Amino acid sequence: MPIDRYGIWCGQAVRVTAETNADDAETPHIHLFYNDGGGKDFRASINVKSTAAISELALYKDEHFSHPVLQLLPEVSPGFHQLPPKPNSLAIDYIRSNLLDFSEGLLLPHDIPGRENDLLDLMLPTLRQAAEKKSKVFLFGEPYSGNDGIHDVHMNQGNARSFEKYNGVWQDGGLIIEDTDNDRHIAIWLAFGSQAVHTDEKTGNALPGSQLVAELLGKDRPIPPRPDIEVIPEDLPVAIVSALVNPIGGENQDAHSGRPELVYLLNRTTSGISLAGWQLLNRNDDPRVLSSDVWLAPGDVRAVTMGDVPLSNSGGLISLLDPDGTKVDGVSYTRDDAKNEGQIVLFRSG
Repeated sequence: MPIDRYGIWCGQAVRVTAETNADDAETPHIHLFYNDGGGKDFRASINVKSTAAISELALYKDEHFSHPVLQLLPEVSPGFHQLPPKPNSLAIDYIRSNLLDFSEGLLLPHDIPGRENDLLDLMLPTLRQAAEKKSKVFLFGEPYSGNDGIHDVHMNQGNARSFEKYNGVWQDGGLIIEDTDNDRHIAIWLAFGSQAVHTDEKTGNALPGSQLVAELLGKDRPIPPRPDIEVIPEDLPVAIVSALVNPIGGENQDAHSGRPELVYLLNRTTSGISLAGWQLLNRNDDPRVLSSDVWLAPGDVRAVTMGDVPLSNSGGLISLLDPDGTKVDGVSYTRDDAKNEGQIVLFRSG
């Protein structure tokens, strides 16, 4: 079953401690202490090592985080707020929120000799700076039973075996730091190497054949083979390259005077691809199912109309799923990206 009380805790960073390999070689954590204005310090316990056979975690750190979720943060008051695990809200989902590209993470050990080669090296300077500045922090996860802090500050789906019971969608953890000195937000997302990068839309369980985070990132380390499983490829055969989210004139009306909302898809392979049965999802997870006549020749870009599945002008998400329901690509755009009528929002060049 999913975690019990998923939510967001808003507070002010106070101090940071960390357990080195000498302190705890089995289940070490980074502890970020924060205050939400009530005079008491709370503790966010952040996992930095797994007890699974694959012990490493993947770090996704975005020093200039830009995403529609930032538009909702000013409404969050200090303290803990339980969130409904659903789209188009403050709830986070590493796969469905299009927060990150799984292939761009760093698979890291907890604490090893050397500089800038483990999780402590790459996370502590950022967290210590936040504590020194008394920065506002937004922590996603589950509060401890005594409400004295928060844990599960990491991906909470795609688990196997004994941890499968905690799987769910729209309940992932993480950390966003508000850096007012530099007018930016810093996001820190963490995933266990043993977690799957494709999960069921309802349960959050790993899809059959899904690559693990470690398989995607651990090119320089041996990963136990799975010869009995046909692994879902991760080569991004079709990509969302751009979108017209705010056409000129009225939108989604029979007599609109402008062009329809469009999503531009690129075939990145050397073979033609039929997109029959593929789906484009908006920020509400509403599906635009593509018809049998949508065909992409090698290297071609095709504009797909969104029809009665609207793209929000207030910022949103666009996800592309294949006929099996496997996510192939996903992008996000902000209110500023969509403010100019008739302007194409570019996501990638190829």
